[in-house]
Amino acid sequence: MLWEWIVAGGMTMGMLIICSTISIGVVLERTSFFRRIRAATQTLEGQITSALASKKPELIPDLCAKNESPLAKLVIAEIESNKAPDSEEARRTLELTMRGEIGRLKSYLPVLATIASVSPFIGLFGTCKGIIVAFSDIATQGMGGPAVIAAGISEALVSTATGLLVAIPALLFFNFFSRTISTFALELESQAFETYRHYTSALGDAAAKVVGKVKVN
Repeated sequence: MLWEWIVAGGMTMGMLIICSTISIGVVLERTSFFRRIRAATQTLEGQITSALASKKPELIPDLCAKNESPLAKLVIAEIESNKAPDSEEARRTLELTMRGEIGRLKSYLPVLATIASVSPFIGLFGTCKGIIVAFSDIATQGMGGPAVIAAGISEALVSTATGLLVAIPALLFFNFFSRTISTFALELESQAFETYRHYTSALGDAAAKVVGKVKVN
């Protein structure tokens, strides 16, 4: 049945199959990527919490350097800026770093958008070709009944249906990933800000204790 569907669709089916294969590959790759990033983020959050609880904020930069989560990049950028957490410079650093990380999170999504846009037109091309074939058969064979134009009409309908079948899932996944990234980005910005604020506060407390001991001695 599937092979008959492909044959009935004509040459445009090959292009649509390629688009579908690429779309599936992008969806699987992004799904795996987001799972890995989510896991890395959760691991880093736990490590940072432990470092702060044990009064060892100096461990946080090394923990971030070993982690692939966008949160790690944001925290490192904030630490390297060496600005007050509530300052405009620190917020600007956070925003610029987040833009770069969003670009990494959105990798390959333009491919899904392109496939969602192009596939219906590829199907439409197959539709036009099928109708041309149907009328060409009528011109050469005359009105010999439905069988004369059946092949052309079949190619037209199958191409249209397949184009939509490829485009709709690609568009749905593109919107899903885009929404997921927007929500995740907001969470990351908030977590990075709080982490840097706690980090600077913990360093300040540690420095104050050292100064206090020196004065006592």
